[in-house]
Amino acid sequence: MIDKSRHGLGPPAGRRPDHRVIRLAPPHLLALSLVILSAAGMALLLLPGMTTEGAGLGPLDAWFTAVSAVTVTGLAVADTGTAFTLAGQGVILALIQVGGLGIMVLGALTIIAAGGRLGLGHRLNLGESLGVTAVGDVLAMALRIGRMTLLIEAAGAVLLTAWWTPTMGLRQAAWNGLFHSVSAFNNAGFALWPDSLTRFAGDPVSNAVVVTLIVLGGIGFPVLHELASRTPPGRWSPHTRVMIFGSLALVGLGWAVIALLEWSNPATLGGLHDPVEKALAALFQSVTTRTAGFNTIDMGGLGTAAAFVVMVLMFIGAGPTSTGGGIKVSTAVIMLAATTAFLRRRDEVVLADRSLTLDTVRRALAIAVVGVGTVALGTFALVVAEPQADFLNASFEAVSAHATVGLSRGLTGELGTAGRIVLIVLMLAGRLGPLALGYALLTPRPTRISHPRADVLTG
Repeated sequence: MIDKSRHGLGPPAGRRPDHRVIRLAPPHLLALSLVILSAAGMALLLLPGMTTEGAGLGPLDAWFTAVSAVTVTGLAVADTGTAFTLAGQGVILALIQVGGLGIMVLGALTIIAAGGRLGLGHRLNLGESLGVTAVGDVLAMALRIGRMTLLIEAAGAVLLTAWWTPTMGLRQAAWNGLFHSVSAFNNAGFALWPDSLTRFAGDPVSNAVVVTLIVLGGIGFPVLHELASRTPPGRWSPHTRVMIFGSLALVGLGWAVIALLEWSNPATLGGLHDPVEKALAALFQSVTTRTAGFNTIDMGGLGTAAAFVVMVLMFIGAGPTSTGGGIKVSTAVIMLAATTAFLRRRDEVVLADRSLTLDTVRRALAIAVVGVGTVALGTFALVVAEPQADFLNASFEAVSAHATVGLSRGLTGELGTAGRIVLIVLMLAGRLGPLALGYALLTPRPTRISHPRADVLTG
């Protein structure tokens, strides 16, 4: 018999296991980590020397900023570049990095912990989508995520620093390059200028670097790992194919629609005189609505139709196991495939030459329905808390907060205490929701009662 206590596998010999130890399920651990990180961030931001003189940052403002950074959202009640000192900006940057990278890794842990209770078939499906086939691979995967994240962020920081140095000077360009590289890869949307990145609307290099960082951070680690392994397109996994082609379709559609609707709007694209600059700004906005939160045109100037398109793109969001939010591209694609199969009277839901399981379809449906319900409830609460708020702006802000995007039509800075608390709850729910729901749906609960079948009229 092996003495487990000698190998660190059990309690010391002669001692009973401590049953008072609190064991948290992954969703509870994730929620607790969000609360602790945001509370710590708030405390740090309230320390002397974190804000500039006259900034007037109160506890609620600090909490809002910390939650926005930890959930990598980007909504702000105080201008990051002018209200915070270099030390304060450093705290925000650290919260973004921990919130994006740490929660992404913890999200993988959540799904794997849920997968540990499934049968072999479901384990293989999870391994195919996550690139993990055993719980013991979690540490190795976390290390790969960390290395890849730091490498991509460092490359982005170097490129932005080199490009901005002639106009800003090396010191300022280096800090701006690092801050915006981390913010972009983590899809956080925090910028050090009050107009976000509108000054770079016609700058092809800045646009290219930031857009690349946003896409790499939002496409998801499993896809990044597969691409980094130089897997030929013909051998891509179904998940990678869904993410790449789904993302390209959404970006292309958003680009075309935003350009078409806003081309002559003097408050947005119409204010840019060069057609190439207009096209570049439309492309940037289509990409950044996928949870990044930067903008090179005024969001408040968008027409109603374009604002609706942006809300749809924000709601869909990025990819699973990524730094982005939303219900995820794969969820939206699965819903579309299931609807198409039903309309064509097909028994199977086929996607990427694979037949999807009923559990996969139901999981996508549940995530979408919960997402719609949360946004609807959040919009209602925001309108009740802020009766003077325009409905379009309130719903836009609610979607942006829940999808952890950070785009704003100017309402966030005008909100009172109740309105800010509503957005805080939406940001936390948006970051926590899909992972916690995924855990609940992936954990089987056997039922002992079978009910008779019945048909209920629909439509």
